[in-house]
Amino acid sequence: MREIENIFVNSMEDFMREMVPQLGFQRNPIYRGQASDVWSVLPPLFREEVAKSEFKSWNELEGAFLLHLKQRARGELGYDPTTELEWMSIGQHYGLPTRLSTWSENALVALYFATSPHCDDDGVVWRILLGEAELTISHDYEQVPEQVRVYMPQNTTPAMLNQQTCYLSHPLPDQDAAPETLEDYFELGDDRIHLARIIIPAEEKAFLRSRLSMMGFDSRKLFPGMHGLCEQISEEIYHHTQTFEWVFPDSESDSEAA
Repeated sequence: MREIENIFVNSMEDFMREMVPQLGFQRNPIYRGQASDVWSVLPPLFREEVAKSEFKSWNELEGAFLLHLKQRARGELGYDPTTELEWMSIGQHYGLPTRLSTWSENALVALYFATSPHCDDDGVVWRILLGEAELTISHDYEQVPEQVRVYMPQNTTPAMLNQQTCYLSHPLPDQDAAPETLEDYFELGDDRIHLARIIIPAEEKAFLRSRLSMMGFDSRKLFPGMHGLCEQISEEIYHHTQTFEWVFPDSESDSEAA
C-alpha cells in the first residue's frame, strides 16, 4: 500500500518551500485547501445517498442532476456549453453535486481555504504532482473520464480566473457501492500521481491568513463582487492588535545591543 506524504509547516516560509514549479507540459502541480485535516477528499456527488433517491446507481443520479441543469441553465449562462465536462464544471462551480472536486493551480489560493477562521482544527493543503501529461485533460476533451484526471476548464467566471480553478475527476463507484476517497484511490491504485498533505497548525491559521491578505490573497480578490467584499469586511473587524511587537519581534533587543 502506498503512503500519503505528510508535511508539517509552521510559517509562510515553510509553506512556500513546498510550492512546486511547473513540471512540464500539462504537468502543473495542483492544490486543494480544506479547513480541517480530518476531512477526506470527496467530490460533492459522493456525499449524496443513492439509496434515498429514486435511482439505482451513481451514474443515474449524476445523469439526473446534469439533465436538469441543461434544461434550466442555458438562459442563465448566456451561452451553450459544448461538452459534458464543461456542463459538469459549471455545475460544480455553482454548487451542483458532481464527480468533480475543486482544486487550484496556485498553492496560495489553497492556503486561503485551509486557513478558514470558521474551523478550529488543523488545516490541510492537498498537493498532487502528476507523473504524466496524459493525466491532464482540457476543454475539448469530449468524454467524462472514468479514471482520475485533472480537468482545465475554458469558460470561466471572474472567481474561477482569480482562483486559478481546475478540477479533479473522480471515477464513479459501481452501481450503488460506497464511494472511494481520493486517499483510498491513491493508496490502492494509480502510481502516476504523488499525493501529499501539507498540515497547517490551527494556532498558525490566523497569522498565515493575515500574511495572505498582505500578499493580495483575500476574500475580495478570490470572490469578486459583493460576496467577497462583505466577507473581507467581516474578517477585518477581528484583525486588531495592541502592539506591533509581533511584526518586529527583535527590534527592542536589537536597539539595546546597539
